[in-house]
Amino acid sequence: MLYSQIAGQEEVKTSLIKSINDNQVSHCYIFEGPKGMGKYDLALVFAQSLLCQNFTSDPCNECSGCIKVNTGNHPDLHIVNNDEMTIKRDTIDEIIESIYKKPYESDKKVYIIKDAHAMTPQAANTFLKTLEEPPGDSVVILLTYNSNLLLPTIVSRCQIVKFRNVNKEVIKAYLKENYDTPDEIADLAAEYSKGILNRAVNIVEGNDNILNRRSEIIQLFDRIINSDSEIIYELENYFEENKDTIDVIIEILMMWIRDITFVKNNLDALVINKDFKQLAMAHSKLMKIESDSNDLIEVLQSTSDNIKSYVNYKLAIDNMLLKIQEVFK
Repeated sequence: MLYSQIAGQEEVKTSLIKSINDNQVSHCYIFEGPKGMGKYDLALVFAQSLLCQNFTSDPCNECSGCIKVNTGNHPDLHIVNNDEMTIKRDTIDEIIESIYKKPYESDKKVYIIKDAHAMTPQAANTFLKTLEEPPGDSVVILLTYNSNLLLPTIVSRCQIVKFRNVNKEVIKAYLKENYDTPDEIADLAAEYSKGILNRAVNIVEGNDNILNRRSEIIQLFDRIINSDSEIIYELENYFEENKDTIDVIIEILMMWIRDITFVKNNLDALVINKDFKQLAMAHSKLMKIESDSNDLIEVLQSTSDNIKSYVNYKLAIDNMLLKIQEVFK
């Protein structure tokens, strides 16, 4: 593996490479960021870099250390919690026993712990004792989407590495180069991925059906604004059946309303759903002149927030649909 094979996170990669070359590697890192940001992939490349016998700015991929990492057979690389389940004290006890042993082949041992926030309180407290007197030949990398879910005393003893959303242009280039993705699909995947590379990959590979949902929701929006208020009651079953994915529905609705606004203001280049541009033009003509789309988007965001706060789901949805009709009638 190479650092260049991981899209984005340039500052993180530069910092990790420099730490190795300057012999300033920390004993414990926290890689923090949303799922799908490439934390595990970068942790693997960093681990391989530490175990490579000829490292400069990339693992050489030729030495015995690199070959064993690439085939998943290096005795000094330990992947913990592959199933991403609760991490119990027994697992941490095994890690600690291993940490205090000498490396088998390399100068260092590397431990990558997935979903580190899944440690039970007993496991976390046991792990903390290791960080209080860490052995110099071990490097631990904790992966989490939120470091606040870890014990503060663990966080204080680690170097936090924050993963940022990947630039849309970087995602588009990556999809076109690595997956031969057509421009239009690459554009859509980059927009709907929200800067999360793995989500963009899942979209183009068909493992994330958000583009199909997009068509469904845009057509639903068309029905809502071209019907009277009775449509709200007709759609009750639909929204109840799709309660678990309401965030996705609201996200698509907000992006569609932005597209309508861009078309209305002759900003066609900013339209995301370009394949639905004619429909966006038709919808823009139905939008009241005095209406502010930002106000409507705020209503949709508040609906999402209210639902998470356990506000009456049906009431929140009904109010949202009524507001949409008010703006487009």
